[in-house]
Amino acid sequence: MTEERHSFWHRIFFGSGTGTERERKVREYIIHRIGDGAHLRDVLGEEYVRRNASPTEAEQILENPELVEAAHEKMRNDFTSGDLDPRRSPDSAR
Repeated sequence: MTEERHSFWHRIFFGSGTGTERERKVREYIIHRIGDGAHLRDVLGEEYVRRNASPTEAEQILENPELVEAAHEKMRNDFTSGDLDPRRSPDSAR
């Protein structure tokens, strides 16, 4: 995952940096999986997240309007930047 993408998801999930160690680990896992291209709803259904986050916590992540807005903006930027163009070589994206 690129540093820019990591910092984007880090800001989205960590915000103020508060929470328990368990919550931090779940957020880090979600950030990692999304960075690998997984869909948020799918990640929230994975065993690790279900085991370590309450249904209420998972629902709060899905319902967070700031998360949805920021993710939408990031996707818009990814698509308009040309970084996702399959004809573009990986080296030219840097």
